[in-house]
Amino acid sequence: MTVESHQKKNFLTTQFKRRMLAAALLVGMAVFFRFLWSEQTAQLETLVLSGNTMATTWQVKVVGSDFSNERKAHLAKIISEKLDMVNSQMSPYHRGGDIYRLNEAAMGEAVRVHPEVLVVLHRAIDISVMTGGAFDVTVGPLIRLWGFHDKKELLTPPSDKAIKEAKAKIGYQHLRLDDASSTVTKAVAGLDVDLSAIAKGRAVDMVAETLDAAGEENYMIEVGGEIRCLGKNDSGRAWRIGIEKPAGPGDVQRSVLEVVDLSSLSMATSGDYRSYYMINNERFSHTINPTTGKPVSHALASVSVLTSDCMTADALATGFTVLGLKESIRIADKHGYAAYFVERVDGGFKTIASKMFERRFGMKESEK
Repeated sequence: MTVESHQKKNFLTTQFKRRMLAAALLVGMAVFFRFLWSEQTAQLETLVLSGNTMATTWQVKVVGSDFSNERKAHLAKIISEKLDMVNSQMSPYHRGGDIYRLNEAAMGEAVRVHPEVLVVLHRAIDISVMTGGAFDVTVGPLIRLWGFHDKKELLTPPSDKAIKEAKAKIGYQHLRLDDASSTVTKAVAGLDVDLSAIAKGRAVDMVAETLDAAGEENYMIEVGGEIRCLGKNDSGRAWRIGIEKPAGPGDVQRSVLEVVDLSSLSMATSGDYRSYYMINNERFSHTINPTTGKPVSHALASVSVLTSDCMTADALATGFTVLGLKESIRIADKHGYAAYFVERVDGGFKTIASKMFERRFGMKESEK
């Protein structure tokens, strides 16, 4: 064997040993980290807290370790305090609350409100402008006219005259917000505010902010179906949240249409498939279009919107339900919102996703 051949053989042997050693190290590291992760996840537990608020239910799941009785009590306390504040100040039925006092006030009277109420009203007006008035927190007179405030089914639809009179008492543009004095003034007599289509989303966000301040890094918050997630569940994976399939005629059991992974994301869903009534075989949805003064009549059954904050998702889901598919898709794509639409078609359902939803979750149009 020549010197050159011997050197080449030694070089190949050395390279082979190095590769084998590197492979062994990689395998060893993989086993080690898998063992380490197993040890960590084995120590994780889920604290579940729940209750009632804003005429609905709430649930919070916090994933962590070492949930002492003191820590559990502290988390329960700070969560309840935030939810109680939202309920007391933003419910139109809570006597003495900000929205109740605002609704009772005369036109032109400045009503001092909690700064959080101003936050919600500012965002509500933003969404109203974005949706061309489809989302409007002053639509209450129309909802009452159509009997949906107390779930009272009408024998006949309201007259055009009654609708016109109710429409004269609505309009988000008639609200005057003053941050400096923390006041709200109504510029039209009979105007009232109902934050039910946005307050739950803000409540979710406020609980999330509270948990963030407490140092929690993994949680799922749900208030009346509006959801926000951070981090991972106790299996070390993103939170898996189901999008409900709209109920068809005679459906009793609820079922899941799609499942999405949520982390650092919120989701809100709005639909008209559970709240409606029939007059002379005509279906009247509880979703009222402020522009027409009448229930929506398009084929859109439900909308799920996913954004970083739940307040925006909550309001947009309602606004999109009013607008219908075509205009909602346009707005969602223009502003980069992830939205998932379910439309009635030939006795079944068709699902359509905005561009951002497709990009993030890979779901495209399909029939279910």
